[in-house]
Amino acid sequence: TSHSPYVLEEFELGETVVLHRDGNGILTQKRITLPDSVKPKRYRQEFRTRFCEGLLARRVMVAEGATEAMALPVAARRLAELKPGTYAPLETLGICTMDAGSDSQVADLGGLYRDLGKIVFGVCDKQTPASQAAIEAKVDKLFMHTEEDFEDFVLNNTTQAAIDRFCKGLNWPKFILSEMDWTKDPKKALKRYFGWGKGHGSLADFLVQCTEAEIPQWIRDACVQLKAICDPPPPPAPPEEKAEESDIAAKGASDGTD
Repeated sequence: TSHSPYVLEEFELGETVVLHRDGNGILTQKRITLPDSVKPKRYRQEFRTRFCEGLLARRVMVAEGATEAMALPVAARRLAELKPGTYAPLETLGICTMDAGSDSQVADLGGLYRDLGKIVFGVCDKQTPASQAAIEAKVDKLFMHTEEDFEDFVLNNTTQAAIDRFCKGLNWPKFILSEMDWTKDPKKALKRYFGWGKGHGSLADFLVQCTEAEIPQWIRDACVQLKAICDPPPPPAPPEEKAEESDIAAKGASDGTD
């Protein structure tokens, strides 16, 4: 057995099984069955960058693109810094976030990991009802925002103060400055910048400097839901234990002790 991607990539797909032990201690094994959209050659080529971490994780978040795959973990870490009692970093929740490459791959990759016994979350832009249903059938929970583009979604749901602050501190590429004066329309200029830096962490850089209120509500709600699913609060004490505690408290009150 191994958790090393360098060891695992030395073995063929048919030589690899995924082991899982459930909450009752039962150990099972699953063979990896690739969806039709993932050819063995692609699996081998992208094993270390896309597939390995998902195979080893307990929980997998399949994001439709690189922007979402980078931005959401950063936003969760930022929120956890600002309010640790409410939010948690995705990594501490045991969630591996992976880039599906496109929204058409979210369902296929979600099905791949769920078939291996993982808890799978999907993240995508607004979908048609048919596409949404297809993804929901392959993941345990889908997080779908209301825009057709993640950059537009963030810019339309943050504050002007956050946009202005980020723009003022930005080292603008010269070609953008030659196209427009960012001071006249910071939101439009930032949209251009995010498009240029798509998939390279530019949107994550924006979110990491935001306050809680400046991070879009949908992202905040998603982080709260993920924490509730992955790290639920302990169940309430059984009634008999509560009764015993009350008896002890009553006794202390009657004899004058604490």
